[in-house]
Amino acid sequence: MSVCMVAAGEETLTETSIREQRMKDITLRDVATTGGSRAGSETTTGTTPAGRGRRRDAASLVGVVEVGSVAAMAALCTVLLASRGPVAVVPGLAAVLLLLEVAALPAYERTRSLQPVRRLFSRGALALLVASASGLLTAPELRAALIAVALVLGVPAVLLGLCRLRHRTRSTLLVGDRVAVSHLIAQWGPRPEVRIVGVCLCEPDDDESEQPTEVYGFPVVGRLAQVAEIARAQAVDQVVVAPGPVLTAYDVRRLTWALEDSAIELAVAAEVHGAVPHRIQPRLLGRRLLLSVRPARRSALSVLMKSTLDRTVALLLLVLTLPLLAVLMLVVRLDSPGSAFFRQVRAGRDGHPFTMIKLRTMTTDAEQRREELAQHNEGAGPLFKLLNDPRVTRVGRLLRRTSLDELPQLWNVVRGDMSLVGPRPALPRETDAYDDWIRRRLSVRPGMTGLWQISGRSRLGWNETVRLDLDYVDNWTLGGDLSIAGRTVNAVLRRDGAC
Repeated sequence: MSVCMVAAGEETLTETSIREQRMKDITLRDVATTGGSRAGSETTTGTTPAGRGRRRDAASLVGVVEVGSVAAMAALCTVLLASRGPVAVVPGLAAVLLLLEVAALPAYERTRSLQPVRRLFSRGALALLVASASGLLTAPELRAALIAVALVLGVPAVLLGLCRLRHRTRSTLLVGDRVAVSHLIAQWGPRPEVRIVGVCLCEPDDDESEQPTEVYGFPVVGRLAQVAEIARAQAVDQVVVAPGPVLTAYDVRRLTWALEDSAIELAVAAEVHGAVPHRIQPRLLGRRLLLSVRPARRSALSVLMKSTLDRTVALLLLVLTLPLLAVLMLVVRLDSPGSAFFRQVRAGRDGHPFTMIKLRTMTTDAEQRREELAQHNEGAGPLFKLLNDPRVTRVGRLLRRTSLDELPQLWNVVRGDMSLVGPRPALPRETDAYDDWIRRRLSVRPGMTGLWQISGRSRLGWNETVRLDLDYVDNWTLGGDLSIAGRTVNAVLRRDGAC
C-alpha cells in the first residue's frame, strides 16, 4: 500500500494555498544545498532550551499531580469505607493497579491515553460483580466499592481530559522522500491539530539533484541520520514516517531504537482512504504487517435501528415544533406572496426521487430566474450557489441563517424519505453529473444535517463536500450520529457557514 496515492475526488492543495495556511511560528534556517547535503548538524530554532525545559517540567508536573490526586482520592475512600471491612482495600488496590498500568505505557502516552482507566474500570467492575454473585459482597458493599473505584479512576480521567483540551495541537516532524512528504503536507498542513515543524528528507544516494530548502513552505531541517537529534532538539510530540521507495523497514526500526528513551512518539503513515480506526484490524503475515479493512456495508439490524430512531425522534420534534412552525408559516406568507412551503424534487437513497419540503425563503419565480443568474454562479462542481442571491426574501435570509427553513423536513424523515443525519440531499440534475465515485453518497438516505453542515456548509468546496459525505457513508456509527447532532446545534447557534 503506497501512501503516495491520493484517491479520486479528494481535493489537494496547491503550493500557494499551503503557504498561506501553514503555521506562522515556523522559522526557516539557512541550509547548504550543494551536493544534496546539509552543512553542519544544527537544527531549526523554533524551540528554545528554556521552552523545552518548561515543557518537560509541565509534563512532570502533570505526572506528580496525577499520582498525588489518585493517592489522595484512594486514601479518602479508604477512610470512608473503613467500617465496611474488606471493601476498604478496594480503593487502594484500584489506585495501585492504575499507577502500574500507567507506568507500563510509553512516556508519550501517559498524559494522553485513557486506555488504562477504561481497562481497569471494566475489569474491576466485573470482578466486583462476580464477588457479589458469589456471596462475598453484599449489595450495599458492592455499591460502595463501585462508587469508590469510579472516584479513584475518575481523577486521572478528568486530568487527562483537561490535558487534551489544552494540548490539542501536536508538533510533528515529517520523515520521507519529497513525494510522500508532499502528500502528508497537502493533507495535514491546514489542520489545526497538527503543527509541522520541519521535514527530514530521505532521498536516493544516487540523486544528484540539489536538495530543496523547503517543501511546500515547510523547512527541510535535515536528513534521515539526523531525525532523532532534531526531534529531541525541537522537543516535538511525534515523528511521522511517510513510507516510500527509499525508506526501508530497517530505517524505521533504527528510528525506534534512537527514540526509545524519549517521550517522542514514532508513527508510520499508512493511507487507508476513508476508513476510520474501528474498521481497521492490524495482523501479521510472516514479517509483514497487514491492515485488514472491514467492509463499509451496514448490517440489516443497524439500518433498521437507525430508521426507527430517525422516525421516532423526528415525529417527537415535529410535534414539539408545530406552534413555532405555524408562526413561521404566517410570517413567510406576510413577507412575500406565495405559499409558505417550498417543494422540490431531490434524489433520495439510490437516486430515487422524492419531494423535499422546506419553508419558502425565495421569491416564487426563483426557478425561472436561475438561468439569468447562472453566469454569476459561485458554487463548485455541479452546485449552484450565490452568496448574495437576489431571489432570497427578507424573512428568507433570517430563516436560512438560523436553519429554521429546514424544520418541515422533519416530515420527510417521518415518511422515510430522509434521515436526521446523512449526506446533503442533492438535486436530480446534480446527480446526473456524478461518476461512480461520487454516486456512492446516494447509497444511504440524505439527511437534514451531516458532516457537511457542521464543517462549514456554504464555505465548503465541492470536493470537500463529497469527501465528507463519503466518509459518513462508509464509517457510520450511532455514536457518530449523536455527535453530529450535538455539533449541529452548536453550528446553528454560531451560524457557522450559513448563507
